[in-house]
Amino acid sequence: MVGRTRERLILMVAMSFVLAPMSFLPICSAQSTQLHDMSLQRWGKLREVERHQMQVAEKYFRDRNWTVAADEYDKYLTLYEASDAASHALLKWSICQVELRRQNTAINDGFRSVVDYWPDSDDAIAASYYVGKTLKDIGQTKKAKTALTDVAEEHPKHLAGVLAMVSLAEIATVEKDDKLKEEILRKLTFDAIRDKRTRRQCENASVQLATILFSKPSVEDAIKSLATTYSNEQLASEVVSKARSPLRNLISDKDSASKAETLANALLGFLRESAPDNTDSDETKAYAKQLAFLSIDVLQTANRTAEVENEFSLITKRFGTDDELLNRIADWHKQNGQYAKARQAYGRFEDKVAGLQMIATSYREEKDLPQAIQTYNKLIASDAENQVKWKSESAGTYREFKKHADAIALYQQLIQEDPDDGDRWLWETAMTHKEAGNWKDAIGFFRQSERFPESYWEMASCHRQLKQYNEAITLYNQIAGGDKSRAPAAMLQIGYTEEDAKRSDKAIAAFKKVCRLFPKDQHASRAHAHLQNKYKLTVTLGGAKQD
Repeated sequence: MVGRTRERLILMVAMSFVLAPMSFLPICSAQSTQLHDMSLQRWGKLREVERHQMQVAEKYFRDRNWTVAADEYDKYLTLYEASDAASHALLKWSICQVELRRQNTAINDGFRSVVDYWPDSDDAIAASYYVGKTLKDIGQTKKAKTALTDVAEEHPKHLAGVLAMVSLAEIATVEKDDKLKEEILRKLTFDAIRDKRTRRQCENASVQLATILFSKPSVEDAIKSLATTYSNEQLASEVVSKARSPLRNLISDKDSASKAETLANALLGFLRESAPDNTDSDETKAYAKQLAFLSIDVLQTANRTAEVENEFSLITKRFGTDDELLNRIADWHKQNGQYAKARQAYGRFEDKVAGLQMIATSYREEKDLPQAIQTYNKLIASDAENQVKWKSESAGTYREFKKHADAIALYQQLIQEDPDDGDRWLWETAMTHKEAGNWKDAIGFFRQSERFPESYWEMASCHRQLKQYNEAITLYNQIAGGDKSRAPAAMLQIGYTEEDAKRSDKAIAAFKKVCRLFPKDQHASRAHAHLQNKYKLTVTLGGAKQD
């Protein structure tokens, strides 16, 4: 292909003026999903034999079978040199060369040939971009910048131009050229046309630009940037979300304290200006409340503690008290280590069950086991429909505090009280025994579980703790025979178990078996590495020794 490409293309140019004079007109059909895709309109122009050959090539391309795909595109060029899709075939052939790590061939014999012989086509624009991108990928940054800049300047509203700008922004990031990066992001945000192919790149650029501008801080421009991507309903929350990290960074540096203050005040001003003039409807009231909560988020991030509490008081006066507000107040108190105040807020919940649950959780966070269990007992007594849930939470709390016997006692109750979910409670009992180091008891309960192969896996682990290596190996063999997906992992564990038993010959044989039977599995790679590192043995993945 490489040796024939330019000679054949010269002949094609001459022939095509006679055979297909219309094929050199600019392609104006609707754009397809990716830069290297061919539009439906162009597919429709192909003769049936051309379409068939192109479909064969495209199938191998989609399957990432680059060698065969390249051959099929080459075949298309040989058979249908004057076709309207010849430029597309050469473009895709060039991409195959890139994937085959023949980048110079792709550039010189592929992409540049597309540009030379079809200069007015969309494929030529795409090829120009791929020249720059490929140069960037192989480290020829200076040449890449020149090529990508040409594409970006000549085709700013084309997908290739957008992708070129994205690549230039990436180069600017690596080179720490902040001025160039901001300039490119502004073009992507405010100048590029956003369609289904360019939208994602432009939206990402708008967010990156806003982050840079918030850090300056240039809040008005940052908000304008985000407004190109988010609707009016989304904008306020996105502004606060995207400004949070820059604000934290400014606060953490004492030299930028004034910038942090400027940014926080600007954000608060924007939120106040965004507030609706009246809150007569449920929608406007909800939006006004959301803005008030966003103001609290800004104050919290800015470490303006006194103003946070004042803002909560204002919200309470303006909108009244509900569980959402109380939960936010409680979270604020917990962030400041004031768990007692947080529980006061939870205690005022209209949803008493939810309030008690949060109180129990706060006691767990404070490492107060007696109070947590007492709160769960209140839930068990007051929420009859969910007693199983609260007993389970109590058991989980005991396990957190290493009170395994108390947890097991509750699980045993649940086995009797909730027989429909009995296997779950058997499993939790077994796991609790294992956490406590009660290996024999754990095995007994795992044996009753219906969770194969997990139960066998856990039993094998317990047997190894008891130095009952043969029993563990028997279980691993049963896993390997009963669950093909777990066989490589189980057989690898046989090797480790033989090592635990000080039976090196059998361990080596087990690791080799994993390499032989499952050469493409990650567990074979681990067995292979272990044989090399521990035993200084080298085997191929497939089992044969290397010379």
